[in-house]
Amino acid sequence: MPKAVAFWQSFLGIAPHKMFAGWHEFMTDNIRLGLLLNDFNDKYTGSNCVPVFELPDNQVMEYVDRAKSLGAKVIEDGLNDPELLSVVFSDPFGNEFEVSKFHD
Repeated sequence: MPKAVAFWQSFLGIAPHKMFAGWHEFMTDNIRLGLLLNDFNDKYTGSNCVPVFELPDNQVMEYVDRAKSLGAKVIEDGLNDPELLSVVFSDPFGNEFEVSKFHD
């Protein structure tokens, strides 16, 4: 949990507003991003949810570079593809997320 919290705190540039041993939550505008530690032997792992951080064009590369510097791996770079306009990442723990230009 500490490594995941450090990654997302550095990426988002904010500290979590809720912190418990197995749960940390970040509030970004009206979105809550929660990190849940699977310490209850749940056989289901992973997620079908991919957070998309849609940003103004002049901020996109700042977040792309920040994600890379924090150890996120690029899964697909479609930033200049008019159909995608985003970079899909996997954080160091295998969670996918996107950094995207604003879509019209």
